[in-house]
Amino acid sequence: MEIYLVRVRERPDKTLWIERKPRATTNDSYIAISHVWGEPETIKKTHIDGVPGTVPLSPGKRDILSILQRQDICGDNWFWMDLFCIDQNPDAAISISDQLMTIPHIYKSSQCVKILLESPVCSSWHAKASSISENPDMDMDLFNEEELRHCRKCPNMVFHDPWFKRLWTRQEGPYAMKMQVVLLNPISCARYAASISDSQKYVTEGDSIQKRGIAESFLADKLAYHGLLEEEEKGLSFRLYLDLLYRHRVAIDEYHGEVGPHPSYSPIKEAWKSGRITTKPRDYVLAVFPDINGYRPPPNVRRLKFHDLLSDALQQFMTRSQQVYILAKVPRGMMMATTVMASPFTDSASPWIPEDPANISEAFDTFSGDNSLGQGDTKFYLVSHPITFEPVNFSREALPDLINLWESTANTIRHAVLVSPSGPCAGGSRDVRTDEGLLHRYFVHQFMRHPIAEYSPKAEFEAAIPIGIVNIDRLSVINPVFSHELKRFLVCLVCGTTLRTADVLLDVVDFRLIPTAYGRLCALVNKAFLSSAKPEDFVLVTTMSWMHQGLLVAVRTSDSYHIVGRTLIPTARFWDYVQANSE
Repeated sequence: MEIYLVRVRERPDKTLWIERKPRATTNDSYIAISHVWGEPETIKKTHIDGVPGTVPLSPGKRDILSILQRQDICGDNWFWMDLFCIDQNPDAAISISDQLMTIPHIYKSSQCVKILLESPVCSSWHAKASSISENPDMDMDLFNEEELRHCRKCPNMVFHDPWFKRLWTRQEGPYAMKMQVVLLNPISCARYAASISDSQKYVTEGDSIQKRGIAESFLADKLAYHGLLEEEEKGLSFRLYLDLLYRHRVAIDEYHGEVGPHPSYSPIKEAWKSGRITTKPRDYVLAVFPDINGYRPPPNVRRLKFHDLLSDALQQFMTRSQQVYILAKVPRGMMMATTVMASPFTDSASPWIPEDPANISEAFDTFSGDNSLGQGDTKFYLVSHPITFEPVNFSREALPDLINLWESTANTIRHAVLVSPSGPCAGGSRDVRTDEGLLHRYFVHQFMRHPIAEYSPKAEFEAAIPIGIVNIDRLSVINPVFSHELKRFLVCLVCGTTLRTADVLLDVVDFRLIPTAYGRLCALVNKAFLSSAKPEDFVLVTTMSWMHQGLLVAVRTSDSYHIVGRTLIPTARFWDYVQANSE
């Protein structure tokens, strides 16, 4: 594949400049650079000798050519770096669409991917951790505990770098067969100057746990990309963690991994789980979908906004048989502001697309991509008609009944697997100083207690109870927001979304209970249809993919059905009921 490659050259007067290789392909020998551009407010457009126009540089890369010339980075070798090697001119020799589709091959084919981290990193802890990591008999739990203990005193850890939260770097990392981390800004330990309270230490440690979790999520993503499973080799993730963050070198062939992506790898699912961000919303599509066989960016890709790009991408995979099947967690018909049903049934069952997502989790909140399904799994079956609705009581007094209903009808383990890591149901945040945060933490321990108990060792679970769990006395006086926060939480739990998406949904949908022979199912239904459609026209339908998207509420028309809502994911025994009663 044709690409652009450059290298740093030095003149006799010691000035540096960029030389572009006249003709280059992915078969050439080169290094690929992975880095974060920086925050828009701190980026400075700079002229680089040999590069047309200006290049946006962050504060840590102002002297970019001297950095790249370092022998531990590029030296005098050819390299690919987006700042110099993506030509966005309309008359570029390689079209922008082809350049974007080539990026995965660029990183896969490189000699090595060099990751430039410019955030300050504590050199004393890093030296200690690097030394400890050389001990083959090191205790993993003890290392993790020591690492978090240092986090309480010092904010400069490797996994705090923005590289672990930006979307394009999530794409670049999994491709690499060889990776090398370069710390551009090692500093002395920056201990917190003033002593902090125990509760603040608890929150600070929790923040570091979340950031370390993001780094660990990337490593799990990379292992999956190369077909490596933790279950097959104990400690695989921890070994990769030490290799990348402290030893600074990863060679996938030493793990016996294959050139990705592995057939079981799901780009959509892994990207959604990452919660990563990007400056341009359209990149939520362009940094993920090129990983899926069959996707082609439209010719006018740079002129399209996020909504149009994602609509185009989803349509490509919903209109023909592909390796991935798109399943709507939030159907488009459920989010219609009016009851006009001009669109066909399949359109109302397609995913609703949010506007202006803040991260990849919000961008992909309303659908999932599954590469294990067949065509028959997306066929619709009529389960029950007509159906009736009952209101849901969200008061504090009714909470025990609602919890009992949830535990008796919902597949709690499945919902726990599908919750958004960026949402309130994951229970990751330790900051419970607001009423909302306190309630969300409380709801996690009420609605998710079975998954927590099943997947947490008993001693570990009991030890966590007195630490950071909600103040029951304070909970008793949180009245004005109780019902509203419970609704927001349950939208996130039922649909597997973030809070921001839940807020948009609650403007259009409302909760109802649907009585069935199996039990009362909690559902989200379009408000406009609830108030205007005839009760006898509501039906309950499903597909073989109900374990991904729940059951679907539809309104019957003269010749078709229109999706207007969805239910929770019921327990497996509900399928026996469906098979016995479906038409």
